[in-house]
Amino acid sequence: MPRWDQKHRDALVLEERRLKAAELLRQGAYPSEVARRVAATPQAVNRWLRTIEKGGEEALHAKPRPGREPFVEEETLATLPEILARGALAFGYQTDIWTLRRISAVLEREWGIRYTKSGTWVLLKRSGYSWQRPSRQAREKDVAKVADWKRHSWPRFKKKPRRAAPSSSS
Repeated sequence: MPRWDQKHRDALVLEERRLKAAELLRQGAYPSEVARRVAATPQAVNRWLRTIEKGGEEALHAKPRPGREPFVEEETLATLPEILARGALAFGYQTDIWTLRRISAVLEREWGIRYTKSGTWVLLKRSGYSWQRPSRQAREKDVAKVADWKRHSWPRFKKKPRRAAPSSSS
């Protein structure tokens, strides 16, 4: 198993790893071997072993994360892709580029829930969206003319390699 990747910090994935380690320990594997097989540190495996001794394997299960419940219900959150797919123009903006400020304003109008920019970002990440930046391109750009210029005009300006000086043999 490859080295543990810290970006996989999902509670259920971590619980699965701890329970796999518990199974290996029950089968008689040494903590160092268990650590290697589940891609954890030996210190973590020893800590899990002490936890099992105190509270059994049930103590290795993931605990609910503390914090406030999400404001939006899952059914409502499921409408987010539809809202974003309609585009910013459909909501009265002059360009079709979504910003966090625009999204939070639209969500307040649509759902009646007010989000900060950072809260909107968390909501988007939870829904599987990532940050994107549109590629810049001149509005006046004529692709056919650019291709024609590259084909016909550019070779005149392009530097050519120097010719080698004639070798003088004596």
